[in-house]
Amino acid sequence: MKVIVASFQFESCTFSELLPDINDFEYFEGQDIFKKLVVYEPLKSAGFEVIPSIYANALPGGILPLDLYNGFKEKILRTVKENSDAEGIFIYLHGSMEVEKIGSGELQLLRELRAITGNRPLISLVLDLHANITGELVGYADIICGYKTAPHVDQAETQLRAVHLLIDCLKNNIRPVSKMTGIPMLPVGDAMLTAEEPLKTLIQKTYELEKLPEILSVNLFFGHMWVDAPNTRASVVVTASKAEQADALAKDTAKIFWETRGMYRLSVENGTIGDCVDSALKTAARRVFISDSGDNTTAGAEGRSLIVLNAFASRLPFRKKVCIAGITDDVLLGKAKELKTFSCHIGDQEIIFTVKNTGKILGWAKEMIGDCLTASCQNIDVIFTQKRSAFISKENFEMAGVKMEDYDIIVVKLGYLFSELQPFCDQHYFALTDGSSCVDIRRFHYQKLIRPLYPLDENIKIFQ
Repeated sequence: MKVIVASFQFESCTFSELLPDINDFEYFEGQDIFKKLVVYEPLKSAGFEVIPSIYANALPGGILPLDLYNGFKEKILRTVKENSDAEGIFIYLHGSMEVEKIGSGELQLLRELRAITGNRPLISLVLDLHANITGELVGYADIICGYKTAPHVDQAETQLRAVHLLIDCLKNNIRPVSKMTGIPMLPVGDAMLTAEEPLKTLIQKTYELEKLPEILSVNLFFGHMWVDAPNTRASVVVTASKAEQADALAKDTAKIFWETRGMYRLSVENGTIGDCVDSALKTAARRVFISDSGDNTTAGAEGRSLIVLNAFASRLPFRKKVCIAGITDDVLLGKAKELKTFSCHIGDQEIIFTVKNTGKILGWAKEMIGDCLTASCQNIDVIFTQKRSAFISKENFEMAGVKMEDYDIIVVKLGYLFSELQPFCDQHYFALTDGSSCVDIRRFHYQKLIRPLYPLDENIKIFQ
């Protein structure tokens, strides 16, 4: 029996002005997709003929242009058309891909896929924990598995859960059913950490429920708050042997999830950028990280904001050594080879920088995507980047030509710290900065959300 394997992942931030292009995507096709996906060996060992399609993945950004979306979508659909006798399809998407003119990219892809295949093949779908899901999308997939960790560390584990369920169902001639219950809440993603309560207990409960007879998969989806779309909200999706089981368990679990809605808070010290900078300069902690949360490149923001640089520059001189990683400035990098010094106007200030070194920046998949330069103004070093980059690990800093160990304060354009940075952090401040990834969703002018929706609306009565 044949199983088709494909992946097309992109997370949109509809408030970002930065539209992605083809060069933003890490792309593989044919057998090379298994450099990124871990499902080949389980399928091959189970006796299936594995048909690879494409793997496409990019750092989150603005709305995906229609032509770019169609290019990747058609490659997947072509594989499906050429293998109409496939018994199964394993497809790995994100769940919050917003596409120009059509809305949910995942929904459109699955809709067209089913139009080609009908109901014959089993579809096993992997989604990000922050997916925005509709009942229609769930109806096109037989098996649905989402991440269970935030920050995400279980991508490979989730792929394996989904592929082993697909294998078991195909081998045993089982036709499972997935059902969704939407929840009218839009929690702040950076407050939704699965190692902390109440999510720690809720996630553990999903594992326990998956041990029940005829229950295959139980998933909490937090939704993605920076997408202005009708499907933006939290949800619970359950895959079971029978529709009534899946539906009942999805509703029961959604009720429990809903009851925790007022319990989510940022787990680290947070405040205005001024408060965070002042605290960082005063603390006795050895190494401090500050998140510029409103310009979070991993949430799709542009990475160009100078607000944190301005805050530190206005407090010069100070003794602590600061690194700001990084600020996107393609114009500056275009002149990098000619520069030894340059000036930068920030607010009412003119800051003179001296270039220290040049380096490389890494993309979403740790591949080199461009150049950077590190420039100094007194005790402030700034890594300016040719393209948006997310400094999520020690390796990112090393490729840029700097060492995290040399700094007392490190500023990153992230929300929560990625796990690779945690060992180097003694104190973390979460700066509530403005921007296209601002965590205060009341600042955004949503037009397409289906209301009421907590916390934008109070006194919502559901699950009575």
